[in-house]
Amino acid sequence: MPRKSAAELAARNVVALDGKPPRLRPPPSLSEAERTVFIDLVASAKPDHFVASDLPLLTRYCEAIVLGDRAAAELRKAAIIDGKVSPWVGIQEKATKAVIMLSMRLRLSPQSRAPNNPSRPAPPVSAYDVMRLAADESEGP
Repeated sequence: MPRKSAAELAARNVVALDGKPPRLRPPPSLSEAERTVFIDLVASAKPDHFVASDLPLLTRYCEAIVLGDRAAAELRKAAIIDGKVSPWVGIQEKATKAVIMLSMRLRLSPQSRAPNNPSRPAPPVSAYDVMRLAADESEGP
């Protein structure tokens, strides 16, 4: 049996030597701009951040990012067309909502990256401790 090339092994999603799954690859259905967003996002996250089941959400996220960018560009050209608000306003609004919702699901937003068990603040100092500290200072070394 002949040896398989590295490209063939990578295409089959073989687990890496360190035991971690490979990073997600962009699906062929993405446009060039969406593919760029996908690759930048996956490359900027930890290797194990995304799993295969995240692929549909991640694909929609990239599509929404690119659509929002296009809507913003169109609105820069003309926000008012023939005395009416441009239809790109609604498109941008929906794309932005999709990005926000998907970023939470994909753990990309600052809020979703925060730990679920934030550290609790230290309890307040009791009045007796304050009195002891004040007494220690007045007595001197």
